[in-house]
Amino acid sequence: MTPTPERLSKDLLNDFKRNRDGRLSSRQWLELITEPLTSLLLLSVPLALLLGRYGMAGRLLVVALILGFLLTVALRAIRFSRVRLCYRVLYPEEIHPRWRFWKKTTLASRSGESVRFDKRIASKVKLQPEAGLCVYYFDFGERRVLVSMIPEEHPKADLAEPSDVFIHHGGQIFAD
Repeated sequence: MTPTPERLSKDLLNDFKRNRDGRLSSRQWLELITEPLTSLLLLSVPLALLLGRYGMAGRLLVVALILGFLLTVALRAIRFSRVRLCYRVLYPEEIHPRWRFWKKTTLASRSGESVRFDKRIASKVKLQPEAGLCVYYFDFGERRVLVSMIPEEHPKADLAEPSDVFIHHGGQIFAD
């Protein structure tokens, strides 16, 4: 008996429609540029509360802190607006249980080259041994970021195939 394919969410379908054209979807882009804000806000809220008690100088430091946040977001927005997406069909190298969320996702090409993703913004997909995955990712410095993936056998896997404008928008297709 073959397993029933997972239903794709509307967000994932929209992601594939944008990724196949060589671009990030707005949801993916927002997730990437706001990533450091959570930790920065958690660390700076007590600092802002303390600084606010020190009169005008403290308030100016709080404003400088907020401007620093905005500058961080603006620089990340510029950086991620120009990413070069890559498309590749990869296979699970090792399948980790879902509760081991801290493990890095490692996939392999057909030729055996190991491709490790340091970060993922792709939604979780149930991996099957020896099943191919249509994967979109980009290199960010020395790190690889997994953007989206879908099993090759999925009925809607044709949505993941790169479109005619993928290469025109700077995308790179690996055929291995």
